[in-house]
Amino acid sequence: MEIPPQVLVEFTCKNQPRPSLPTEWALCGEREDRLELLKLSTFALIITPGDPRLIISSGCATRLFEALEVGAVPVVLGEQVQLPYQDMLQWNEAALVVPKPRVTEVHFLLRSLSDSDLLAMRRQGRFLWETYFSTADSIFNTVLAMIRTRIQIPAAPIREEAAAEIPHRSGKAAGTDPNMADNGDLDLGPVETEPPYASPRYLRNFTLTVTDFYRSWNSAPGPFHLFPHTPFDPVLPSEAKFLGSGTGFRPIGGGAGGSGKEFQAALGGNVPREQFTVVMLTYEREEVLMNSLERLNGLPYLNKVVVVWNSPKLPSEDLLWPDIGVPIMVVRTEKNSLNNRFLPWNEIETEAILSIDDDAHLRHDEIMFGFRVWREARDRIVGFPGRYHAWDIPHQSWLYNSNYSCELSMVLTGAAFFHKYYAYLYSYVMPQAIRDMVDEYINCEDIAMNFLVSHITRKPPIKVTSRWTFRCPGCPQALSHDDSHFHERHKCINFFVKVYGYMPLLYTQFRVDSVLFKTRLPHDKTKCFKFI
Repeated sequence: MEIPPQVLVEFTCKNQPRPSLPTEWALCGEREDRLELLKLSTFALIITPGDPRLIISSGCATRLFEALEVGAVPVVLGEQVQLPYQDMLQWNEAALVVPKPRVTEVHFLLRSLSDSDLLAMRRQGRFLWETYFSTADSIFNTVLAMIRTRIQIPAAPIREEAAAEIPHRSGKAAGTDPNMADNGDLDLGPVETEPPYASPRYLRNFTLTVTDFYRSWNSAPGPFHLFPHTPFDPVLPSEAKFLGSGTGFRPIGGGAGGSGKEFQAALGGNVPREQFTVVMLTYEREEVLMNSLERLNGLPYLNKVVVVWNSPKLPSEDLLWPDIGVPIMVVRTEKNSLNNRFLPWNEIETEAILSIDDDAHLRHDEIMFGFRVWREARDRIVGFPGRYHAWDIPHQSWLYNSNYSCELSMVLTGAAFFHKYYAYLYSYVMPQAIRDMVDEYINCEDIAMNFLVSHITRKPPIKVTSRWTFRCPGCPQALSHDDSHFHERHKCINFFVKVYGYMPLLYTQFRVDSVLFKTRLPHDKTKCFKFI
């Protein structure tokens, strides 16, 4: 049965109204009472002053900010109104402005909005409130950012986490892992191994300030920081690979395409050459860690390995670390926290991060395939173990589910690629309450990252290959084997939903396998990946 819409209009105040302009509707009641009413509301009607010379008033601004704070969509009646920072903020994404002569149409206009449009407007309104109007600091920073944008000065670079290196001895020759898949005579990388090189940084400082300021002002995290790179940077057309762009493209077969050896010798894709950094979190499991590091020996396109040493106890002095052909940086942390996995360490010099547990067991071909897929979906989490959020009907709440499913909404960051941009957002922009809960439970950091990326992009993650588990056979038991682990993850999901105000995770029935995986090929052709 359809519930008819309810409209509340009050013409009298229970207490003395606030002083207002002669042609303005006065504010009634206490702020707390108004907010409680707005929490139950989908829309909030804001009538501008009758004097056409007034573009806005304090009463209108108060009503606007209170509506945004609790997620009600402001409906501003009055075409002469000028909302705050309207030369920067696209208010049409968060509020409806209706001329007063069309007041008789308001009910019809509001009912014509779809649920998806309402969600988008409420999300955008909440973003505007939290980012620009919620505190004295945010208001002051907004004024400074407005002045800086108008005189075309880029924002200050966002800070990076200084890595305190733990000295260690290396020199142990890494062997060949017998568990690696047999690739036959097919290489997984270029014929000539390239030395480690960093991703270019801060190439768009001026353009982000001048040509892209609408996007930076109207999407998270706002215009307050300059990032070295983002997953949303524009892509050059295909001609750039062949007409001398000089940005380091590596087209497959020199542009002629190909399979097998031609494919493996170049990254191809739509973006220039690049490498990735492995970030491995560990806690007092030296033997497991050494075995995992040895398995990375000879991995193509690996820039370096950053080992996040989460234990207050330093590694054994006589521990000999493997030589895997690229630098291994062991970083000391201030405290044992799973949030350390996502700190934007200054030693991470690539856009691509492969976050991997110290007991994860992935083959080189799986890692290479995941990297190639991530390069085509840089704004997504791309990884191997999939999970999903289920609805608990009896308790009317969310559940974390790790069962095999044809649908998923999360990819665990114990084996996943993501852009370093999200490490900055996780550590410095995401609400502190989420990181506090991760520390309290020593759990849920991977769920928090999935929430963050889905909230920013409104896209689900991408699962690659048929792999559903990735644990090292014979390794010691991990935290995730404890029953309390799953109960805590149920609580985390429901708490994160309260923080965001809605469920950001999105379902997908999509999985990526290699092109030509099950295609019958002529005898003179080779598949891109034999086992993926």
